[in-house]
Amino acid sequence: MRPLLAIILLLPQLAAAGLFSDIPSAESIANYRPPASTRILDYRGRVIFDFFQEKRRPVQLESIPSCLREAVVAIEDRRFYSHWGIDLARVPGLALSTVKRGGIKGTSTITQQLARSMFLTPERSISRKVKEMALAVELERRYSKAEILQLYFNQIWFGGSVYGVEAAAEKYFNKTAARLDPVECATLGAMLANPSAYSPYNHPDRLLTRRNFFLTRMFRLGCISSSELDQGLRRPLNVLPPGQGGNIAPYFVEKVRRYMMEKYGADFVYRSGAVIYTTLDLDMQQAANLALHSHLHQVEKDYRLRPTLAAYDSAAKSDSTIGPPRYLQGALLAMDVQTGYIRALIGGRDYRHSEFNRATQARRQAGSAFKPFIYTAAIDNGMTAADIELDSALTIEIPGQPDYQPHNYDHTFLGHITMRRALALSRNLVAVRLISQIGPQLAAHYANVMGVTNTLQPVYSLALGSVEVTLLDMVGAYNTLADNGIRVKPIMVTRVEDAHGAVLEENRPEQQPVLRPQTAYVLTSLMQSVVNEGTAYAIRQLGYEGPAAGKTGTTDDYADAWFIGFTPDITCGVWVGFDKKKTIFRGATGGSVAAPIWADFMKTVHPESLPSDSFPVPDSIVTAAVCEQTGQMATFSCPLVRYEVFIAGTEPTTPCSLHSRYSPQAPPVPYRRP
Repeated sequence: MRPLLAIILLLPQLAAAGLFSDIPSAESIANYRPPASTRILDYRGRVIFDFFQEKRRPVQLESIPSCLREAVVAIEDRRFYSHWGIDLARVPGLALSTVKRGGIKGTSTITQQLARSMFLTPERSISRKVKEMALAVELERRYSKAEILQLYFNQIWFGGSVYGVEAAAEKYFNKTAARLDPVECATLGAMLANPSAYSPYNHPDRLLTRRNFFLTRMFRLGCISSSELDQGLRRPLNVLPPGQGGNIAPYFVEKVRRYMMEKYGADFVYRSGAVIYTTLDLDMQQAANLALHSHLHQVEKDYRLRPTLAAYDSAAKSDSTIGPPRYLQGALLAMDVQTGYIRALIGGRDYRHSEFNRATQARRQAGSAFKPFIYTAAIDNGMTAADIELDSALTIEIPGQPDYQPHNYDHTFLGHITMRRALALSRNLVAVRLISQIGPQLAAHYANVMGVTNTLQPVYSLALGSVEVTLLDMVGAYNTLADNGIRVKPIMVTRVEDAHGAVLEENRPEQQPVLRPQTAYVLTSLMQSVVNEGTAYAIRQLGYEGPAAGKTGTTDDYADAWFIGFTPDITCGVWVGFDKKKTIFRGATGGSVAAPIWADFMKTVHPESLPSDSFPVPDSIVTAAVCEQTGQMATFSCPLVRYEVFIAGTEPTTPCSLHSRYSPQAPPVPYRRP
């Protein structure tokens, strides 16, 4: 035995002398750090997804239950604490096995298993075994027994892409390793010998038998009581189903991945063990997924749209050349009003079919969803919600070009109406008259200032949303109104920490006042009418009773349906359409297709306790009773009277000229919530 011991002790020196040129140096062994997965967390600290080559989350030895540590040592390597990396008592058995069976069978200590998993291939050969032994001796020289055991539990394979006990606990039981009970510890310990042969999914009976063997050993070690043993032996495996806890925000995750790859590189993203703190709210994301997918499935069914998502999915499983999806798509983006934190993001109905992000990458015509920018420019430059505009046929002469002749969605005219009613009912001809008064250049300027990032051509058709924009831009620009004229930068990543907890970057809200709060409030009030009495009234019909302001959008050929709206807390936009621009169905408006998705989402995520008029009112806002036929101060004989909101100094002071036989009603008063 002594000559054998001498040879074993000489293995590291033989390796250093170049006998085994392909094994790592002592320095590499001492500095070894296993690849660890990079974790993405939502804003409450819940795991969204992991980026990894090997899914691994290193933990301290103290975080691993003692019953698991003791049982694994007792079964895998009972002389672990007394040998120097190689158990001499096992070596004769190794030689006998090699002669009888013609191959290397078992006999590896925990340290040898660690050496193999860290630096070597799983091939069964004498040369690899000798390298394994050399590395094991070197590991014992470099690390304490506790350090070796910690490395082992963080390194060992548990099937698939799962490495280390922490990742295994999450994969199979949705727990941290520290929270595993003895039966779960026995299950993971049983898998160590061969995760393929003892897979809970492919060979559950084998695993159950070996788990019970582990439980019995744990009882003999004094780790569990006899009653715990009896109960454990009767318990099923109770592992999570395969694929449980998948990525419910794939488009958000991919957006974060690209950002991290560009800034930090692939090695950092897939091997560093960093933690990425994001703005996503998993509860809101789940609500968004349910609202969008259920409604679009119903639209497919009600209007017999072809192909459907289900049909495409079935065909794609048998035909990898099927091409990009042609079924109806949708996108949703929700952000926190004051911070710009993106709380939910859907870029398409199925990420497996298409990674194209329709919330951040697709540029589509906005339709009437662009009108609030025209109205903002008008209100900010002296016009009021009570001003009377003409809803009638209009022709605009453009030098060197054909005359521009817009029309209303329903090809009818309402005559003289207030700006509030015109926006609520989305009257195209009024919007075009407004842009002709303020100028297309000014309208484009306001849209850009509020958050639309692409260059806008100053043309009259801007009033009807001829420009192609992203959902992200539209939500950001509407959020400027929701936040009292303050533009905030959309943010997805709040903080990045390396594996040691050092903060590499931290992103705080970036706020920039771009509108008077009074202007933003008047627009908010106008857009409340869109929901309460206009083209988005479906939101109220579907049961959402909370505060809401927004605007629908529909393109002429029914190819794009939008609704973008906000509450005091959340701004959310929804888009529906096909990737290839074509009619969804005749009559597919933003109010009928997109607004119901918004309503269902908001019913789930928004507090019901808020009153419907809870938008904050800035200073210098007054209300005045006005005649809806003239926009002037209402008299007691005016048949249609409305208490309208005004920026102080712009309220009407002349009694209604059409109904002026009687004294006017009450004068303007500062606005107070009832």
